[in-house]
Amino acid sequence: MEAQAKRRYRALPLIASPLDQGDHDHGIHDHTSDQSPLEKSHAHVSVHEHDKRTPAFREREEASSIELFYDLFFVANLTSFTTIHAIDDKETISSYIGFFAILWFTWLQVVMFDVRFGVDSVFERVAKLIHFAVMVTFAIIGTVFDPSSPQETYATMRQLSLCLIVSRLVLICQYGSVMLWVKGHRKITTPLSIHIAAFVTGAILCLGFFFTFNARSSGRAYIVWYIIIVVEALAVFLSSSQWKSVSFQHTNLSERGGLLTLIILGEGIIVLTKSMSYVVKGENFSAGIIAQIISAVLIIYFVYMLYFDSRTPHPPSPTKHHFWALAHFPFHTALVLLMEGTSRFITWRNAMEIVDYLYTGYDSIWESTNSTSKLADAFYNVSSNLLKDVEADPVKYNVTGFLDTLRNSGDASSDVAVDAAYQILITLVNATLKYFKIQAAQKTTKAPIVGQAKDPYKDLSNALSVYDLVFLYFFIAAGLTLILMAVLMVLNKKGRWVKGDVIGVAVRVTVGAGLALVALVKTDMTSEEQFLYSPWMLPTVMLGLGLVVLVDGVSGWVLPAEKSMDGRHEEHHETAV
Repeated sequence: MEAQAKRRYRALPLIASPLDQGDHDHGIHDHTSDQSPLEKSHAHVSVHEHDKRTPAFREREEASSIELFYDLFFVANLTSFTTIHAIDDKETISSYIGFFAILWFTWLQVVMFDVRFGVDSVFERVAKLIHFAVMVTFAIIGTVFDPSSPQETYATMRQLSLCLIVSRLVLICQYGSVMLWVKGHRKITTPLSIHIAAFVTGAILCLGFFFTFNARSSGRAYIVWYIIIVVEALAVFLSSSQWKSVSFQHTNLSERGGLLTLIILGEGIIVLTKSMSYVVKGENFSAGIIAQIISAVLIIYFVYMLYFDSRTPHPPSPTKHHFWALAHFPFHTALVLLMEGTSRFITWRNAMEIVDYLYTGYDSIWESTNSTSKLADAFYNVSSNLLKDVEADPVKYNVTGFLDTLRNSGDASSDVAVDAAYQILITLVNATLKYFKIQAAQKTTKAPIVGQAKDPYKDLSNALSVYDLVFLYFFIAAGLTLILMAVLMVLNKKGRWVKGDVIGVAVRVTVGAGLALVALVKTDMTSEEQFLYSPWMLPTVMLGLGLVVLVDGVSGWVLPAEKSMDGRHEEHHETAV
């Protein structure tokens, strides 16, 4: 019982060795059991200097619980930023991608240490706590992140620089702790020194640019952040590729990349369910809305299938493995934008059905009578019910003045009556779009001059123009998601190429290019409006992804088992038999 209690409540070491247990047993275990970790490190060095054998690090096939816990901070950050920052114009989409890049590469640097050297200890838990704090600070900064206005948000830019500095300092300490255990082994200390040098340089540059952000800031100094994070990642990957002793072979880097993909898909599901909540409030489950929801769910499911079905459990060569990991950044960026666009088109379709109902009702009311008094009463009933349903501000969307103008015009065919009735209709459409959060960015919506009424036509035009951008990035992101999955297949391919591999890559590139080229519809205004206001936005992408899934499935059954991709179909046939 006492032995079981000791194992259950083991003392957590102050600092633990990342070396494989075999290296500890090799002439050290019997002589240094009572030494401190630092003393043990010198003992390791002396032994290995004698046998000239480069020590090996522990193999990590699965992510630890604390690593998965860190991933939760990533998804919380992503969900918070996506909720607060709607992509409404070119500035918001660039800031969205920029913040995601900082978040992703910070996550990557922590992961690259954990999968090779992460061992549970007091030191590692303190380091992880600081990484948690950095992620929490990112979430706070993300609420006001706007690099397009450095003069107004310079305090935020400074805070982000400090976060990047702290993150790099912690990584320097972590890699420095590893060097304590391998002192004297140049095949390990050399690449680790390169890692540390990259982080020291990055921290110094971030500190230097901390002072460039002030109330008089101008230009694009923040671009240096993106250069720093990319160069740091390349330094770690290239040095790890050159020195095999610290490579990512026999680590769970592939698993962590897959887990992050799952997290992004999960975040897409969260945003999707929020979009569907508007449908539930409106109780407007038409056939078109149901088709949109089914298409959205299938888009997420098909992406999941295509990504995980083409992955191999064991990575190929170290160099290809490194590029495979880096290729996940553009892939995850495209995937995030695809998920965002998918959710927004569900609310868009629901809003358009209500707008169609308003226009149909408008024509019906207008044709029902020539009495301006009856027209005003009919429009009052429609407007009062709709404004209540969409929870609109009765002061902001007040149609009383238009109703009085219509009632007092005396002639339903007069320009005054027609204009008043149409103003009522446009005001109701604006209220509907506002309810579904279809609105222009704050920068493009100028406040009216005091004493001057707001122009509902201008509000409508600004709100609808947002979906020109959504249309553009949605189809480009869908196409890039498929093309980048083809790139990941190529980088993850082991062994010889066969017909099934070539077909899989070719169909992804072909369908992906086709989906991306759909964005060219925007060059013709008439065609874009017809397509944008149709219910075929989500089904088009769903059918494209479904075609790729179908081709993969058919090739898996038609091609002989021995010609399958990495033995995956062969195992499938054996299981089926």
